[in-house]
Amino acid sequence: MKNLIIIVTIIIASVYKVDAQKNNNISPWVVNPKDMASKYGQSDEKGATNQLNPNLVISSLKLVENGEVVSLAIDLDRNTPAYGWRRFELIVSQNEGTHHSNNEDVIFAPINTGTQIDGLAHMGVDGHFFNGNKGEDIQQVSGLKKLGVENVPPIVTRGILLDIAALKGVERLPIGTLITVEDVIAAMKRQKVAEIKEGDVVLFHTGHRKLLEVNNTSEFLSGQPGPGIAVAEFLASKGVVAVGGDSGSVEVMPFEKQGILFPVHQILLAKHGVHLLENIATERLVEKGWSEFLFIATPLPIVGSSSSWINPIAIR
Repeated sequence: MKNLIIIVTIIIASVYKVDAQKNNNISPWVVNPKDMASKYGQSDEKGATNQLNPNLVISSLKLVENGEVVSLAIDLDRNTPAYGWRRFELIVSQNEGTHHSNNEDVIFAPINTGTQIDGLAHMGVDGHFFNGNKGEDIQQVSGLKKLGVENVPPIVTRGILLDIAALKGVERLPIGTLITVEDVIAAMKRQKVAEIKEGDVVLFHTGHRKLLEVNNTSEFLSGQPGPGIAVAEFLASKGVVAVGGDSGSVEVMPFEKQGILFPVHQILLAKHGVHLLENIATERLVEKGWSEFLFIATPLPIVGSSSSWINPIAIR
């Protein structure tokens, strides 16, 4: 088993190494590791979720009017869209002697498939992670020594949906469409969202999942619309705890500058400690006409993991 884990780790590392070296004359980093210290102290492993508190829960509960609950998670099975070698596999076993009266499950899958939350060690900058943690100090095959997703508390706060597709008058933004700060402000005005506040979760609807309705998985995975560098810094300055969207990586791809590597991940996760929520079924919120709602998401406390599957829900 140990040898299998090592082999899988090498495969994953080689995939990212190839991507990072495609443009080896340009630095892939947009963040200085010296700017990644947490304002909550040297021992902090929670990042922006330190802002979550009972007052946020109470104020967010005021958004609930009818008690309607909407799941924002997509189904997980072997057909769930996933990049490269990734695939979700489920094995259901029946214990002997139970006369077909028992089922137990085994899953083989990378967690970064389906609806999930990126932990603060999912993406770093030049060998450094959030709050000055060096990769060589915290990485080990059996689980991260620090910044594991078990440090992420239950997220219960106000959620905001920004419907950028509707703002642009389309059902689906073309792949590579960059969402700007001006777009964010215009969408807020259009949807009558007065402000983005400390502790909020902001979700972007781009219509990208429309491609899956016509079984065009290959195009869905080939790139995506999404926010860029300026929006990442803007939202971080507002004090949000998480940013999500209806695509596999949230941010615009191809990246807005040639040669850089997941700049929004670098800025939000590594610099500001803001989590990313990927493959969110935002179309369900659009169908309901919800722009503000009570948002709840609880990561699995997988000790030493860089990410976790989630079933986020919105309540009005």
